[in-house]
Amino acid sequence: MTFPSNTPMRVAPFKGAETQSIYVAMRDGTRLAVDVSLPRGLAGSNTPRIPALLACTRYWRAQQLRQPFSWFLSLPDSARDFFCAYGYAILRVDMRGTGASEGNQRHPWPASDLDDLYDLANWITQQPWSSGQVSAFGNSYQATTAEMLGACGHPAVTAALVRFNEYDVYTDIAFPGGVPNEFILREWSEFNRALDANQLPSRMPILEKLLISGVKPVDGPIPTHQNQQVDSALQNITYRDDLDPKMGVTIDQVSIHTRPTTHRIDHWGSWFDAATADAVIRRFANQPVPQRAVIGAWNHGATQQVGMPKHPFPLLAQMQESLRFFDQPALTRELHYYTINENKWKTTHEWPPTGLTQTRFYLHEQNGLAKHQPGTSGYDQFTVDYSASTGLNNRWQTELDQRPVKYDAQKSLPTYTTDALQADMEITGYPLIHLFVKSTHSDGAIFVYLEAIDEHGAIQYLTEGMLRVIHRKISENSPAYKQFVPYHSFKRADSLPLVPGESAELAFGLNPISVLVPRGWRLRVSIAGADKHTFLRLPATGTPTIDILFGGENASYIEIPTK
Repeated sequence: MTFPSNTPMRVAPFKGAETQSIYVAMRDGTRLAVDVSLPRGLAGSNTPRIPALLACTRYWRAQQLRQPFSWFLSLPDSARDFFCAYGYAILRVDMRGTGASEGNQRHPWPASDLDDLYDLANWITQQPWSSGQVSAFGNSYQATTAEMLGACGHPAVTAALVRFNEYDVYTDIAFPGGVPNEFILREWSEFNRALDANQLPSRMPILEKLLISGVKPVDGPIPTHQNQQVDSALQNITYRDDLDPKMGVTIDQVSIHTRPTTHRIDHWGSWFDAATADAVIRRFANQPVPQRAVIGAWNHGATQQVGMPKHPFPLLAQMQESLRFFDQPALTRELHYYTINENKWKTTHEWPPTGLTQTRFYLHEQNGLAKHQPGTSGYDQFTVDYSASTGLNNRWQTELDQRPVKYDAQKSLPTYTTDALQADMEITGYPLIHLFVKSTHSDGAIFVYLEAIDEHGAIQYLTEGMLRVIHRKISENSPAYKQFVPYHSFKRADSLPLVPGESAELAFGLNPISVLVPRGWRLRVSIAGADKHTFLRLPATGTPTIDILFGGENASYIEIPTK
């Protein structure tokens, strides 16, 4: 199947939408706030029964304008208007314990969400306008509830459009490589505390604060919420199997890989949005359902074409692709991915794609990176610089608010660079790093960045990976799902701190990427021990000095999947 599609769009049979705010009672009596939007003129049309699309969020299903703005303005909803025009009912829902809905939420994506999604699907099928088909769509948090709809077991559920969410919450966003993502855990918690108090978060633009008073009510006062936020994980979770006593769960218990959908799925991610590309690949490899998988080069939500300036894919085109999927859900399994610099969409039916070779580049003295192994042993020594940072617009911070992704070159890091490439090199997949190190401390973090440098010296960020060193053990047990990088369980039983002064191997994967590096460019590996504005300082006290070893039995290298 061609992607993006070149099939002409069908004619939209409706124009405009009519919306009603109601409460729908769940099996335990808790009422969820729902905005039901139907195509205008549906009752008098030739198709009075239509399928429904659920959009279930914890970020307010709709906002309330302040007076006098509410007298003459209405807030736009492009997805509602688009899908209603093509004959779909749109139901925007405040999930239990959020927005104008009743109840409380002890942690994100609780088990009660599965029951609530089932009850919502059941309620929809009983409506006079319902065709009996229910699907869901969403970005980020809402994408996970869409995916959970496919796991709730209701027979009316047919498909889900899932964009830019996590497959494994521990490794994909909260603790990538076991390193605590302090920025997202703290900032997301503060964001949600404000929403749960019916206030706009402090980081919202001033114009929105002037226009919006809070969540849109249904038929009375907004219920109060007593929700636990995820920043408790910073105090209570180190390992994957740690139970947070405040949230009452391990992170695995809220991850979608433990609740896979049983229905057709259209799932999207980006090479530059946290680990959503990794999530797409692992979902594609581990869930046997018919599906269309898409990986582009965007920020979170695909509002910015990070690596696609010559091949833009605007939001309207994205919605048109979504409509094609809902009209005719996938019957096959295809993964479409964009190769940066080559500016080309490609399709594969398996991962990794065929024709790739693992090319090994060894770290050398004098900052070299080459295919041949060093002739003599040596090392580079650096002291962790806790002011090192990838800035405020990196792949992890775009997850909070869809901010644009932009990496500035870091300074004063150990770097290893190849000579100019003699031929074009396509990199597609997961680079794998094998570092031999010595440290003065038993704990810490290692960050590895893969970059390309053009003929003029401009640096293009490609990807990164990280590992908390106490998680360095390659587990002997089978992983919970198929993976494409060295398997670290991140469980307490596999903890293996460094022995200060002794050499140890750190083997881990970087996030996947697809990029064409032109002839004449160079590849560079940069190494750090901190990312100040995103990840928690490790260790909490002290400043490690680290030796990066190369040559002999301790030959550090990176393996890159190339064509």
